[in-house]
Amino acid sequence: MSVEGIINRIFADAQEEAGSIIHGAEKEAGALEKEGMREADEYFERRKSQLDEHYRREKERAVLNKRLDQRKNMLQARQKWMDRAFSDAFEKLTGQPLEEYKGLVIKLITKVSRTNDEEVIFGKKGDAKFFERIVAELNKKTKGKYSLSKKRGDFPWGFILKKEKVEINMSIDSLFKYKRTELERKVWEIFNAG
Repeated sequence: MSVEGIINRIFADAQEEAGSIIHGAEKEAGALEKEGMREADEYFERRKSQLDEHYRREKERAVLNKRLDQRKNMLQARQKWMDRAFSDAFEKLTGQPLEEYKGLVIKLITKVSRTNDEEVIFGKKGDAKFFERIVAELNKKTKGKYSLSKKRGDFPWGFILKKEKVEINMSIDSLFKYKRTELERKVWEIFNAG
């Protein structure tokens, strides 16, 4: 073989080996690209899932906060309504005409009295003669022995029945304080049922 033939043979072998190396490198590059794409897709799916979960939690939190705000606003409106209703009732009772007041007081005393002979302490609404008439009418109606206290209670409407150390407080302040809690509970039950 001639020198030229040997050179051609070396050149051909080098080209074949270079082609084989290039083919292997291309194959390896393809595999690396495929693996890279798979890893990129997995990363994308993981990240998408994380973002979806984050978005879902944020959306749930926003919905929950909105519901809490709505509930808070509704409770404030209900409380405002309740305060106004009690204020109106308070004003209506304390501003009622004396004859209506007398009838209501006699009815309440008759209902809550235990012995029909307690001392009656009235509040500020009315004068001594008016209270004397109430006690006289009360004794006549119940055949009781109620007595009118010389002292007046520090409340605008109602009375306190007293016998020895036992007192039954039916002043408007006491009634509203005691009954308000009970009435509010019932009203909230009605609101929450609807």
